[in-house]
Amino acid sequence: MASDEPEVTTVTSKGQITIPSSLREQFGLEQGTKLMVVPTDYGLVLKKVDLPSVEEFQQRVKERADTVDVSPEDVSRLVHEARGDNE
Repeated sequence: MASDEPEVTTVTSKGQITIPSSLREQFGLEQGTKLMVVPTDYGLVLKKVDLPSVEEFQQRVKERADTVDVSPEDVSRLVHEARGDNE
């Protein structure tokens, strides 16, 4: 259960913030964890993005293979773009 106590952090010159260790532990945030930043009328909300496992992703691709005309190269490119990888 989330604590109601607010935590304060500072934005660096590069736009980075440090999430306090107690919150990183509470929400399972490790190095490399992807977070979505959602603007709302009340401010910004951070949402942990849980990416599917390789096996789950492969199953999703198989399920859609007959209905979508996408090459393996397209899939690879789209995955890299979504992950923010520099190919």
